[in-house]
Amino acid sequence: MSRVTISIRPCQPTASLIGRIRSITKLGIADVRDRLAGGEPLFDQEIFGSRVEDLFAQARGLLLALEEEGHQPLVSEAGRPITAQILRNILQASEASAEELRRLDDLGHV
Repeated sequence: MSRVTISIRPCQPTASLIGRIRSITKLGIADVRDRLAGGEPLFDQEIFGSRVEDLFAQARGLLLALEEEGHQPLVSEAGRPITAQILRNILQASEASAEELRRLDDLGHV
């Protein structure tokens, strides 16, 4: 399992940013505002456990929302900083591997 966190540098968040993050994370308005203002993680999850598809979608949505709102996501994996693109690559590779396993299973090779 691998713990991934996504945050940004502390900022005074706009209503637009708070709304977008809230719709992705389902956190309350005050919680989102406080996390953004304090530079605290908006996402802090083990991404290779259960609910993989949901977590992958949430991570991708956060990265996109933060970038579109003009913020550079700060991402860490297993406590080490990585770029947003590296996280996207990890997610894509995991999905490709899972798809290949499903295909082989359908063919009776697994």
